[in-house]
Parts: sequence; C-alpha cells; structure tokens
Amino acid sequence: MELATLFLLSGAFMGWSVGTNDAANVFGMAVGTKVIKFRTAIWLTAVFVVLGAVFGGQQVVNTVGDYARDHAIASPAAAFWVMLVAAAVVTTMTIVKAPVSTSQSLVGAIMGWGFAHNMANFSETTRFFSAWIISPVLTMFVSLALCWLVQKFIEPRVKGLAAYDRFIKIGFLVAGIFAAYSLGSNNAGNAMGVYLHTGIFDSLVGWLNNILPFNITVLGFAAFIGGLTIALGVLTYSKRIMFAVGEGIAKLSPLQGFLVVFASSLTLQVFSLIGISISTSQAVVGAIMGASFSKGHRGLDFKVLGRIFVAWFGTPTLAGILAYLIGVLFFR
Repeated sequence: MELATLFLLSGAFMGWSVGTNDAANVFGMAVGTKVIKFRTAIWLTAVFVVLGAVFGGQQVVNTVGDYARDHAIASPAAAFWVMLVAAAVVTTMTIVKAPVSTSQSLVGAIMGWGFAHNMANFSETTRFFSAWIISPVLTMFVSLALCWLVQKFIEPRVKGLAAYDRFIKIGFLVAGIFAAYSLGSNNAGNAMGVYLHTGIFDSLVGWLNNILPFNITVLGFAAFIGGLTIALGVLTYSKRIMFAVGEGIAKLSPLQGFLVVFASSLTLQVFSLIGISISTSQAVVGAIMGASFSKGHRGLDFKVLGRIFVAWFGTPTLAGILAYLIGVLFFR
C-alpha cells in the first residue's frame, strides 16, 4: 500500500500542475476584470473540478490508460517516471508564465517511452494531434458566433440597464463553473489515466472496498483522485498565471470575457465526451481570437501568440526526449 502510494505521487504532481496552469482559463478573465474575487474563484474552481472529474472524466481516463498501455507502460514504476517527466515539463512552463498544454506534455512523454521500447503507436497519436489542431479552430468559430449573436441581439438591450453589472457577474459565474467542470472532466485522465492498467488502482480500490460501506470502481476512483489533485493545484499555486491568458493576447470587454470562457468550455466538454484530452489553453486562445474577430478589429498581440505556439510545440518534444532517455538508459 505504501509503495503504491509513492508511485502515485508523480501523477498527483501532474494533477497539481494542471490546476496551477489551467485555473487561469476558468476564472482568469473574471478575476482580472475584478468581477469575481480571487478567493471565490479558486474555491468554485476546486469544487467543480472534482465534480467534473467524477461525473464526466472517466472516458478520458480510460482513453489515456489504453494509450499508455499500448506504449509499454505496464508497471507502476514506468507510469511514475512518465508522469514525473510530463509534470516537470508543465511546471517548468508554468514558472516561466507560459500557458502550455498538459495533454501535449503527457502524450509527448508517453510517445517518448514507447519509442524507447519500440512500441510507439502512431495511429492513436494521430487522434490526439488532430484534436489539438481542430479544437482551437472549432472554439474560434463557436466564440465568434456567440459573441456576434450576443453583441447584436442581447447587449444593446441590457447594456443601458441598471442590472448590467449583475448580468456580467452572473455570466462570469455560470461560465466559470461550467469551465471548472469541463476542466475536471477533460483533465482527470491527464493526472491518473497512465496508471489505469498498471494494477496500482486495483489494489487500492480492493482495499477501500473492504472498509467502505459501498463499492467503488477503478475508473471512478482514478477520476476522483485526478480531480482532487487538480483542485489542490488550483488552491495552492494558480495565482501566478491567472492573468496571463486573458490580458496578454487581446483586450476583451467583460461580455466577451465570459463568452470566451463558455465557448472554450463547450469545446472541452465535447472532447471529454469522446474521450480525448485537449489543451485548455489552446481552446481559450481560439476563443479569444474568435471574440476579437467578432468586432472586426485586429487587437491580437501576435508576439504573445507566437510565444505560446512555440511553447506548445516545445512541450511534447521536450517531454518526449526526456521520457525516451529515461526509458533507454534505465528500463531496457
């Protein structure tokens, strides 16, 4: 039991990294515009991340688990090192304030491990790469459509009302809660999916079912633990990057802000339902671009966008190289 817990630490590190990096995509704009208080934002995010993981995260956990198994990750020790590499890369990017993709870091590390053991699954990897390309484009069009419709038919009717500020606050709250739920459902697999077929959860769940008055499943337990670790990251170290996405790419109005969060969350939830983990940051950037284009202006900071795109390319590459070296030097 103690040894199993130690192997899970790198997965917990990954979940914590998800929380620290992606909380900015949930309430960052609301906090940055002072519509929602930071403390309120992180507690709402933590609660709904766990709920999203439990009720919507099992499909992604299963997909990541199968992908890891196909790349020769069949032992707790192998899962530990792959997760440690992926989490370390994400945390490094977080420290330098780069809103990177945790799913790209994880897939890069799994792919590197597979190369080291001559078991790289290119067809399955293509699904992830395709999703990473499609998701920001899809989110851009969803955001563009939402912003155009709201700005044309709703905003003119409510902007002059005394309750406009309350309307904006409620919009941010609803969008943020939905975003937190979607973050949990799409990223619980990034934290704990790699361990699914290593046997580590079987022993833990068996032990818990002997002492609890109800039974839990391996998938459900893995999703729950993944959600808890993400929530811990949100509560302890999310403030550093909270403003980076919303303020750095384009100047948005409060109305555009919560529509961006809603559009990116909608895309995230769609991919969660089909079991593919995507980049929350990519979805948000796509949504910000759509919001910017909805008013026909060119307010995007392409220098910041370029920096983010470089980080996205470098994240899976760096994680893959590190995992490959560990696999070749110590596990062959």
